[in-house]
Amino acid sequence: MAHPIDTSLFDASGPGVRSFVREITIHAPVEAVYAAWTDAQHFSPAYAPGRTELRANIELVIGGAYEWLWDGQLGSNDCQVLSYLPLRMLSFSWNAPPAQPESRVKRSWVVVEFEPCEGDATHLCLTHLGFGEAKHWDETMAYFGEAWSHVLEQFRKNLSR
Repeated sequence: MAHPIDTSLFDASGPGVRSFVREITIHAPVEAVYAAWTDAQHFSPAYAPGRTELRANIELVIGGAYEWLWDGQLGSNDCQVLSYLPLRMLSFSWNAPPAQPESRVKRSWVVVEFEPCEGDATHLCLTHLGFGEAKHWDETMAYFGEAWSHVLEQFRKNLSR
């Protein structure tokens, strides 16, 4: 069930918002790559096949749940779908890991763009935005700079033919 988006959870906005970009080409059709990000049934097999404790709660509607739960319970709890264009783009709110409590109580947001490429491949561009100016945000931004590279590589490895 969709819920209103609480904009008070976001620390940063405007044209100068802090962000970073990660890109990767995955040798799989855009339908498969998009499904891994937007359909809970496709997430776990695409990210870590056989990892039974990993699950997702994804409701592809504006304000719908967007949760990746690393141990089945804890992860991006209470994050939400912000927007989407079928087979082209998905955006969602995101929170920091539990080890970063100051950042975790707030939200940043992620925009994932999917572009079909030659050879039935998909170019994926991930932009993570909304990092505030405080020291705890510096730590969170550095953490996700590495974490998203790992996530994208997992999807590349498991979705590529």
